[in-house]
Amino acid sequence: MRPHLPYALATVFVVVVQGLSLAEFLPVPVAVLLGAAWAVVIGSGAHAVRRRPGVSARVESTLIGLGVTTMALFGFGGAIGILLWNAALTSPSITGETMVKLFLPSIPIAIAANVPTELVIIPALLIIGWRPGRRRFLIVLAAALYFVLRIWTYAVFARDRLDFAAAEGSSAPLTTAERSHFEAGLHLDDPRWILNLVIFGVLLLAAFAQPGPRRRDGVGMA
Repeated sequence: MRPHLPYALATVFVVVVQGLSLAEFLPVPVAVLLGAAWAVVIGSGAHAVRRRPGVSARVESTLIGLGVTTMALFGFGGAIGILLWNAALTSPSITGETMVKLFLPSIPIAIAANVPTELVIIPALLIIGWRPGRRRFLIVLAAALYFVLRIWTYAVFARDRLDFAAAEGSSAPLTTAERSHFEAGLHLDDPRWILNLVIFGVLLLAAFAQPGPRRRDGVGMA
């Protein structure tokens, strides 16, 4: 395959995902430009690592391990969070204040896992792990699924949950209407945890897949 293809895929991934992420806070052109700037940074860094086969192999394994860890957190943590929120809403004495406080700790955890995955792990793996073989297929599959996941998140879930986090909860027990509002705001039927577990499984398979041989691609040979 063409040696520039992994760089192009990584660039598209970063520009689209970061553009959607930053568009919540910045004008769209500025968000896209910042995404493009980061794509240059991560592409240059991954290119430099790829030129050094020994370092590249270690970095590739480390990134896959980090990806497995973050996707396990998203998948299992997301499922547990939804179960907890659904269980809380069955309590006749649950208040809006309690529901908001139950939700708030999930935000820094999600940010701490999403930021390195979006900015470094997936785009760098597309470049550093671009070698013939089963592992490359699994890395590209995981990146494609994660790409769909992030677009889905920003298009459907992100704004509602950010609005929910900013809401002030009442200390009175929730009414039936308020319970329906909380269910809608939290998207308690959210199925993304299943896709997170699929990505976790794909990256876990990549961790045990035999790396392909490094070939001349314009950046050196193993």
